Amino acid sequence: MKKIFIKVGLLLFFSFQLPSIYAQVAANDTLKEVITQGILDTNRTKSGYRINEYYIELSDSLFDAYKGKRIEVTGKLITVKALDGKEKIHVQGSLNDRLYIAEPKIRIIYYR
Repeated sequence: MKKIFIKVGLLLFFSFQLPSIYAQVAANDTLKEVITQGILDTNRTKSGYRINEYYIELSDSLFDAYKGKRIEVTGKLITVKALDGKEKIHVQGSLNDRLYIAEPKIRIIYYR
C-alpha cells in the first residue's frame, strides 16, 4: 500500500511540474532565426560556449576548429527564463534569461 502511495505521489508531482518546466522553453514552431558574429569565449560553461549574449553547444573538436577565429553563427533562438525564487524546480541557475542558439550553422569570417 505504501509503495502504491509513493508511486501515485511521484506521478502526480511530475505531471504538474513538467509542464511548467517545458513552458519556459519556447515551442519549436515559434523559434525565430538569429544571427550573431564574434569570437567564442574560451571558457566553457554548463550552458555551452558563449558568443556575444548567446550560448551554443559545441564538441571539443569543433571548438578547437573555431577557437580564435571570427565566426558567424546562425540558428534558432531558445530563451530559458531566469531564476525565480518562488519556483520549486529550477531549470537554470542564472538571474538573467539565457539565450541559446539551437541547430547552429557556423561560418568562419576571419582567421587571425
